[in-house]
Amino acid sequence: MHILINVVPQNQLDWSCLTTLVGEFTQQNFAAATFNLQLPAGQTLTAAQQQQLTDWQVTINQHSTTLTADHYIINLRETDHLLPGALQQWAQVMAKHPGSPISLAAFDTSTPLDDQIMAYVADHQESMLQQTYRQLTSATIDDATERLITLWSLQSYSVQTNLQNGRLLTQRIRPTGILLPAELLTPTLPLCSAAQAFAVLRQAPDIVRLHVPTLQREMWAEATPIAWLNELEAIDATKLDVMWQPVYADYFQRQLNTLLTTAGHKQLSRSAHLALLARIKQRTLHPTHRWSRLGLLHMLSPRVAHQLFY
Repeated sequence: MHILINVVPQNQLDWSCLTTLVGEFTQQNFAAATFNLQLPAGQTLTAAQQQQLTDWQVTINQHSTTLTADHYIINLRETDHLLPGALQQWAQVMAKHPGSPISLAAFDTSTPLDDQIMAYVADHQESMLQQTYRQLTSATIDDATERLITLWSLQSYSVQTNLQNGRLLTQRIRPTGILLPAELLTPTLPLCSAAQAFAVLRQAPDIVRLHVPTLQREMWAEATPIAWLNELEAIDATKLDVMWQPVYADYFQRQLNTLLTTAGHKQLSRSAHLALLARIKQRTLHPTHRWSRLGLLHMLSPRVAHQLFY
């Protein structure tokens, strides 16, 4: 099994973030993995940057020629982070369940990692694995490295066959942070897209869920709500079979509600805020929130609500 890490920037490439991510990849010391950068259209690299990528053995826009049947691909943004030992953990699951997509739990990039690890370990302090590990090492977790090792001791996964569970679709069809088997990829769909992940899910007999986070990432609906709406709309529900149409319709409606809430709390520009709300309002599947000026006043200013609806 081979892992291809395909980095797809949201907009213009953030070189400093890419440097950090490549460093985290290199520190894994995992031979059965390669790193590819999908350079955004219209962006060029300096000669020094191109040489640096060559030194790092990072390819550019070459994923389509390197995928074979034994490959898994994971799409990431350059702002994501790999936790130590992540590739090895992924590979162990891949070896036991070849051909199954693997959904990865993740920590949020907006909160300090150490705080999240401490909270996670505390929530699972009754775990027999952690208690055993604490007996073999020390009773306290004094530094960040020891907290990471304690996190590894909690690692577990499950094989899930309830593929049409609408509540779990967000962790299963997001564009980034899912290990996709190359043999199930659809060549006509963008490699990094919710549509591609959804197509893989519909072909798979099961999906593996790795429960303990092995990376940090941004939540699409919260970090880039307009981009997430674009991803959702790119899936043509009319072309789904009768088993999946109602599932996706319900999921889409739930996501509109999530985006509506996000629009009220995220610091979007005024134009982006209005554009997002207008697009949600125009959907044939309206959110379950009641569309009224009074209801929106909880999340919008009266002026914005008036401009949107009158």
